[in-house]
Amino acid sequence: MSSILTVSQLNRYVGYKIKQDVKLHGVAVSGEITDLSVYYKSGHMYFTITDGECNVKAVMFSSNADKLRFVPENGMKIVAFGNVDLYERDGNYQINVSDMQPMGTGSNRLNLETLKKKLADLGVFNADIKRPIPKRPDEIAVVTSAAGAALQDIINVISRRCPVCRLTVYPCSVQGVQAQDEIEKALFKAGRSTADVVILARGGGSTEDLSAFNTEKVVMAVYDCSIPVISAVGHETDTTLADYAADMRAPTPSAAAELAVPDLSIIYGDIERLNHYVHNLALRCIDSKADRFDLLSQRLLSCSPKNRILSKEDKLDNLSVRLDKAFSQKISSLDIELMKSASKLSALSPFNVLDRGYSLVTKEGKIVRYSKELNKGDEIKIRFSDGEVNASVL
Repeated sequence: MSSILTVSQLNRYVGYKIKQDVKLHGVAVSGEITDLSVYYKSGHMYFTITDGECNVKAVMFSSNADKLRFVPENGMKIVAFGNVDLYERDGNYQINVSDMQPMGTGSNRLNLETLKKKLADLGVFNADIKRPIPKRPDEIAVVTSAAGAALQDIINVISRRCPVCRLTVYPCSVQGVQAQDEIEKALFKAGRSTADVVILARGGGSTEDLSAFNTEKVVMAVYDCSIPVISAVGHETDTTLADYAADMRAPTPSAAAELAVPDLSIIYGDIERLNHYVHNLALRCIDSKADRFDLLSQRLLSCSPKNRILSKEDKLDNLSVRLDKAFSQKISSLDIELMKSASKLSALSPFNVLDRGYSLVTKEGKIVRYSKELNKGDEIKIRFSDGEVNASVL
């Protein structure tokens, strides 16, 4: 009887056996990727490879995953290269993938990603070189199949929205081997025309049907076109390299036509609103200028020399009246003062004393106040109330 093993011991032994089997080293397994998980923190990739009947777990560590030239996706058919080993914890065997390559569609995807990176490095997809689409174009150039539904959609939309806009069609094949050359030539002709914008369009289709718009020739023709390009290739969910190179991408040809031309009914409404706005603005401006004119007229009138002279004359008349009144008041005041002074002077006049019986003695024109001022023989005058006499001192 065999010895009893723990699960760990059993898994470790099986893992050892698997590692010792040289046929399980460097295996190449083809199948389709499912259950893909990428741990962005570590960069490790975990997925399942299936052939429709059986599955096998696989892991690709970041050291190998970083070297891949394509981005693995669920549903992609690949060939995985690596060693078979056992994940001891779960007892599941898996492929430790060191490298893998896409098969079929995956190969086309890889080529597409390679071309996309090349064109991106050349600056073909740079957002800062995108040109604005004219708001009111006079002429639209359409590069598409003359027999396709995309052209009819564009014609219908432009005829409805902006019938005054001219439409020039540059027909070309939009799928097949010759499509990329015809698209390139049509874009070149459209770029040399008098058009204001180019619409590059085709209806929906498979990836193979849209392959011409993923070629370097078509992408560079879009990039080199001398006038802005709107790309409307496929359905809304379809994206081609031509879309990235165009100045604007539209989800459908009809949407491209709507983006290319304005709606005249909206423009007419805008014109009507602008006309109403300008009319009201003009009325407000006239009212404002009229008020300003009245204000300036009043200021001019107040600053008029004639009015200033009249104002000064009125002021002069008022000052003259005030001066006459002040002069009269001053004269009256002086008359009163004079009368008062005259009365005082009259009361103090020595001549009034003579009327009461007194007399004045003068010697040489001077009043004699004391007797000692006189000497014998002096000539004097004695004035009485009714006259004067000459006398000598004895």
